[in-house]
Amino acid sequence: MAGIIPIDIVSHTSLIIVYASTLILLTIGLNMIYSVLKFSNFAHAEFITFGMFTSWWLLQILTFALPWDSSMYLINNLIIQALFAFVMVGILGIASEVLVFGRLKRLAANPRSFTVASIGIGLVIRNFLAMIFGNFPKPNRGGTSIAALPFDIDIGIKQTLIRNDPFFGNQGIFITSFEVIIILMSIGTVFTVDYMFRKTKLGIAMRATSDSVELAQVSGINTRKVVFYTWFLAAGITGFGAALLRANQPRFSTLDGFMMLLPIFAVVILGGVGSFRGGIISAFIIAGVRQLTVIIFTQFQSPGGLEYMIEDFFYRITGIEGLVITFAPGYADGVGFLVLIFVLLFRPQGISGTVEATRERV
Repeated sequence: MAGIIPIDIVSHTSLIIVYASTLILLTIGLNMIYSVLKFSNFAHAEFITFGMFTSWWLLQILTFALPWDSSMYLINNLIIQALFAFVMVGILGIASEVLVFGRLKRLAANPRSFTVASIGIGLVIRNFLAMIFGNFPKPNRGGTSIAALPFDIDIGIKQTLIRNDPFFGNQGIFITSFEVIIILMSIGTVFTVDYMFRKTKLGIAMRATSDSVELAQVSGINTRKVVFYTWFLAAGITGFGAALLRANQPRFSTLDGFMMLLPIFAVVILGGVGSFRGGIISAFIIAGVRQLTVIIFTQFQSPGGLEYMIEDFFYRITGIEGLVITFAPGYADGVGFLVLIFVLLFRPQGISGTVEATRERV
């Protein structure tokens, strides 16, 4: 007997949590850069890509260098790969500041120059990775793409909760071990960074530098070091999240970071630029709307659904078959941006953002 509720609500809820957690983890670094340095870093997309590639690169090196049987948990240890990506992408962030952004700052360049420069840095990184590894890297000479957790236990959740119920139908939750780690790390990281900004000396120095570089220097703060710390932490956290993301998908490419850039910016803008807590709320809004749209569009494509009704309507009017509006689930991201636009029309500063005070010179 078919259930009254034909949709696996629990499974879709778990997908919302996983996708929102991924967005949260990957937006922290972008928010940090804007909070302290006051510009949108479009190279953030390639920081994600670089984190994926460097974690994968370490895996290949360890596979070649160490005996597999005795070093298995060292070779394919996801935490080691993620920490390596943290350091490498953190260094890349500092290099970007030293070679490009620091020089623009000394030249008193306008904010648009920083944004354009970040786009250029991103293109350089993406093409550099493609030149070395190819757009779709594959393990060579006995290498591997495996990543595992440093435990013998499987912490994933794969459980059918309800089967063939007269009302609920089938309901089950399916979350892999990697997705559990992403969820835990995203929530833990965002609250750790938020606490650092509010309570620690480094966080207070970052906020002081953000408010006024000159006043921070007068107060005895080494703003250059603060900027370096900001770049290292922001880029490093991005690389760490990218390594976790890579482990949870069968393949990756040089365009993966770019494909994540628009949802990430949507989360940052909707939550309020520079607001870490607002990013949590907005990530769940974007993920929830996206998954709800997937459910609705999937139902539209089912036999007798709206897509078939539209096709039949056009056929009756024109006599031509195949005229139909396609409700592909892949279009769900666009609906999330409609929600973003709608919210910004009523609250331009985002959910948790604040309106910046302005003064006119008289």
